[in-house]
Parts: sequence; C-alpha cells; structure tokens
Amino acid sequence: MAPKDKAKGLFRDPAPMTAMDRTTSEARLIIEEQKQRRAELTASLRAQRLARDAAGPTEAPAKRKPTK
Repeated sequence: MAPKDKAKGLFRDPAPMTAMDRTTSEARLIIEEQKQRRAELTASLRAQRLARDAAGPTEAPAKRKPTK
C-alpha cells in the first residue's frame, strides 16, 4: 500500500466553492492582471522619461506676460 492511500482517508474532501468564493477568486485575478499591466506601463513610461532626460535639456517654454 502506498503512503498516499493511507493519507487519503484522513482528510475530508474540500468543500465545493460557493458563489462568493468564485467571485472573490475572479476578482483577485482581475486585480492581479490590472496590477501587472499598470507595472508594465509604469516601467515603460519611466524608461521613456529617462531616455528623454538623458538626451539633454529642451528649450524652456516662452514666458507669457502676466494678465491683469
């Protein structure tokens, strides 16, 4: 007899997922995907900003006359 057969009878089968459990797991997946996309976008924008800053200073915007 294999050790797995002995342990099989010791534990109960897991309860089926309730509607709330399914919703929670789906929500966590969506949040994780959004977090990953946001991290990728942040890294991309950071790389672009660093490349722009490394290229050198750009012209300062023309100053406007103050309006009264």
